[in-house]
Amino acid sequence: MPYAKVLPINTPKMLSGKLAYLTNATHRNHRDKTIEAAVCHRTSNAASFLAKTVATIRAINATHRRGRKVKNLADEVIIRLPDWSNPSAEERARFFKNTVKEFCPDSEAVGVWHIDKYNGSADLHLIVANYLDVYPPKVRRSSAFNPIALVRAASDQITEAVNLRRREQGVTPIVTMKEVRKARLKARGLKTLAEQLAPMLPFSAADLPEQIESLGYKVTRYNASRNSISVCLSEDKKAHRYFLDRLWQETVALGVNKAAKIVPPPVPKLPRPTPRPGASEVGFE
Repeated sequence: MPYAKVLPINTPKMLSGKLAYLTNATHRNHRDKTIEAAVCHRTSNAASFLAKTVATIRAINATHRRGRKVKNLADEVIIRLPDWSNPSAEERARFFKNTVKEFCPDSEAVGVWHIDKYNGSADLHLIVANYLDVYPPKVRRSSAFNPIALVRAASDQITEAVNLRRREQGVTPIVTMKEVRKARLKARGLKTLAEQLAPMLPFSAADLPEQIESLGYKVTRYNASRNSISVCLSEDKKAHRYFLDRLWQETVALGVNKAAKIVPPPVPKLPRPTPRPGASEVGFE
């Protein structure tokens, strides 16, 4: 998958500075970048987005009688396509549209593409307001979902769709980070964790920690409510964090593919019975 990250923006000053920075094509950090024009969702421009976001969050906090106040005004979603992906203008537009559809369809957002001039990579910076644009407005973020997992899942789906179209057109597909990790493991003669778990099926998703430990690895952290598990694959290296649902889906998919390759033995053909003399031929023709 492409690199994906979500950063909170807590103050009006941070939000104003972030919007100005992302759209500043003359900034020294953007010498190697081509800064595309900002694309807006449910808002007209960055200034309107800033004013309405600050006013709405302040109004939500003013009406809160109980509980904690809303701390962050917005989230910055960063999705970086790998080097040499060279997305076209049409692909960038589709990527932005699908990301907004999956992550924040009911919230105002401003997106800016930063395109590297030399290595063909592209970064989507998406500033999403932390409220649902309904009446009355409601806070968008909650403990019911993991925004990083949601962004990464959406970016995976979009990348697969873009790659499908690229293959049809004979264009080099975008190399995802998942494929890069597999290639590195293969070069060292190793298998991914899902490939090692697949032959151990059947077992339930709740048994993943026990099955992983049976492979000789150490599970340093397991949190089903946050959909994460950390596994130390080597004694001299730090633990790797996996999303439980993604690890389980990949393990099951590999197990299904492996079972599909198993050809059952042929069923022996029984000889046709011979009817007795004078018996009815019904059922023997």
